[in-house]
Amino acid sequence: MRDESDANYFPEFRPKVRSAEGRNDKVKDIARELRAAVPVSESFDARVMDAVRSMPRHGRLGLWSRLTRPRTFTITPLTLGLIAAGIGVFALLGAAHAYVDVNRAAKPIVAALASKKAEPPQRVQFVLVAPDAKKVAVVGDFNGWDSHHAQYQAQHRGGGMWSVTAPVPVGHHRYSFVVDDSVWVADPYAPRVVDSDYGVANSALLVEHQQ
Repeated sequence: MRDESDANYFPEFRPKVRSAEGRNDKVKDIARELRAAVPVSESFDARVMDAVRSMPRHGRLGLWSRLTRPRTFTITPLTLGLIAAGIGVFALLGAAHAYVDVNRAAKPIVAALASKKAEPPQRVQFVLVAPDAKKVAVVGDFNGWDSHHAQYQAQHRGGGMWSVTAPVPVGHHRYSFVVDDSVWVADPYAPRVVDSDYGVANSALLVEHQQ
């Protein structure tokens, strides 16, 4: 039996096989020509570089190149004076702001101290029993140790008792009685302190603010 794939018995297939082989040969010729080196003149590279240089630069690259480009600065005496003046202005502004901040922070403290100093004095009664005295006065750090101060002159209430009610600022004080303008007598009913200036015993007094 004859093989149906044998081209000798199927002459109608021969032209198709030959035409396919011819197309393959043409493809190979084209590929060979594409792989072949193309001759380039010596001025080609120069023309390409000239064309590249003539293209506009990118904006960001141009800015970066300007920022990183080394530069030389010349400082004249006038420029140096302007710089010093600018530094002085900033220093003054900083000092002004610091003053404002400190003043703002100190206001509550000053107000508290002022309110404390503004407390009205309290009226205190001083009593001394001195049957033989002809005159009794109260002296202390609240009246400058003045035995002739009019508000601190005691009155005789009878039975040898002398008393006076006078204003005294709030706080701790030292005081004493002066009898007949010559004898200093500490209050026998009050705690005693030693006066470092005169070396005599004085009485201690604490005056508190009364609501």
